[in-house]
Amino acid sequence: MKNQLKINSEFFYKDPYSFFREARELSPVLYTELFQRTGWLVTGYKEAESILKDSRFIKEETKVVPQDKQTIPKSIMPAISLNRKMMLFRDAPDHTRLRNLVNKAFTPKMVENLRTTVNEIADYLITNMRGKATHELISDFSYLLPVFVITDLLGVPKEDRDLFRRWSDAFIKFIDFNTTIEDLELVTKDIVEASNYFRNLISERRRQSKEDLISSLIHAEESGDKLTEDEMIASCLLLLIAGHETTVNLITNGYYLLLKHPQQYKVLKNDRSLIPSAIEEILRFESPVIFTSRWAAEDFDFLSNSIKKGDLFMVSLGGANYDSSVTNNPEEFDITRKNIKHLSFSTGPHFCLGAPLARLEGQIAIEKLLHHLDNPVLIEEPTRRANVAFRGFNHLRIRANIK
Repeated sequence: MKNQLKINSEFFYKDPYSFFREARELSPVLYTELFQRTGWLVTGYKEAESILKDSRFIKEETKVVPQDKQTIPKSIMPAISLNRKMMLFRDAPDHTRLRNLVNKAFTPKMVENLRTTVNEIADYLITNMRGKATHELISDFSYLLPVFVITDLLGVPKEDRDLFRRWSDAFIKFIDFNTTIEDLELVTKDIVEASNYFRNLISERRRQSKEDLISSLIHAEESGDKLTEDEMIASCLLLLIAGHETTVNLITNGYYLLLKHPQQYKVLKNDRSLIPSAIEEILRFESPVIFTSRWAAEDFDFLSNSIKKGDLFMVSLGGANYDSSVTNNPEEFDITRKNIKHLSFSTGPHFCLGAPLARLEGQIAIEKLLHHLDNPVLIEEPTRRANVAFRGFNHLRIRANIK
C-alpha cells in the first residue's frame, strides 16, 4: 500500500530533515510517492546501509525495467547514453573494472601528495579576496578550490575552467529526483557539449601524453583494460562533476553551519585539531548529497516488505544521518561529537572513491577560512538550490576582513 506523504518543493529545499523524520516515524522503509517518482523511501540508517551493501539492489535500471516501459524521447538519448556509461550508474563487473582503473588516481598516498597543491590554491584564492569588505564565498572560494584541484588532476587547461559550472549544473539537473522531461531536454545540449569537449581533449592526449589522469586512462586502456572511449569520456565528466560539486557543498555548508553556531565556531577556531572531526559532523549534519537510488534486481522479502523486481529505492543519505537510533541528538550540530557515523559518501561498492580528496579539501578550506577571515558575518540568509538530491546554496554572502 502506497503512503502519500505531503511534500512541498520549496519547503523541502529549506528543510528536508523534517520530511525525513516524518517518513521515518511511519517506517524507515516506506512505499510512497516522492516528487516525480513512486517507490521505497529509505530514511533509516541501518536499512540504508544494508541496501547500499546488498547486491540485490542495483544501479542499472535497464536490467530490471523493460525497454517498452521506458518512455525516453530520442532528443535526450545522447545524455542518457553517456550517463549509463558512468561508473556511478553501473554494476559489477563493469563498475568494478571502471572503479579499479580510476581508483589509481585516488590512493591515500596520491591524495596526500596533493596536500601542498590544495594549500597553495587555497592561499591564492584567499589572497584574491583581500581588499574587499564583502565576499560571495562560493564564487570567490568554495567553488574555485575544488575546480582548480580536479581540473589540474584531469589535465584540463586553465582557460577552460569557466565552462564547467554550466556543464555541472546541467548534469546535476539531469540526475535529480525532481526533474521533468522538459528539464532534461533543456540540459541535454550542455551534456553533449561537455562530452564533445572531453572527446577532443582525449584525442589531444593520444597525440601527446602528459602527466595527468586523462593520459593515465588512455595508457590503461591501451594496456588491455578495455576502457572504451565513451567510458573514458563518461569517467572524465563524472570525475569533474563529482570532484567539485559535492566539495563545493561541503565547504559552503560547513562554513555556514559554523557561522550559524557561533559557540562551535569559537571552539574550532581555538582548537584546530578538531577540524577533522568538524568535517565529519558537517558531512553528517548537511550531507552534500542527500539522495541516491537503487533498483530491486529480483523479487524478495526485505524487512517484512514484499519487494518486486524493478522496484525503485530512494535512499536518503541525509535522512539516515539523522536517525536517532545511531546518533544521539542528531539535530544538534556538535563538532566535538565522538564516533561520528554518516553515509554521506555512501557505502558498499559505490562508496565515494574521492572521499579522501574531499576530506582533505574540506579540512584545508575550513582551516584557511578560520585563519584568514576576521569577524565574519552573514549579509543575508542564503537560499538553497532547487535540487532534491544535492544539498547546496545558490550564494553565501558574507562580510569579513581578510588578513
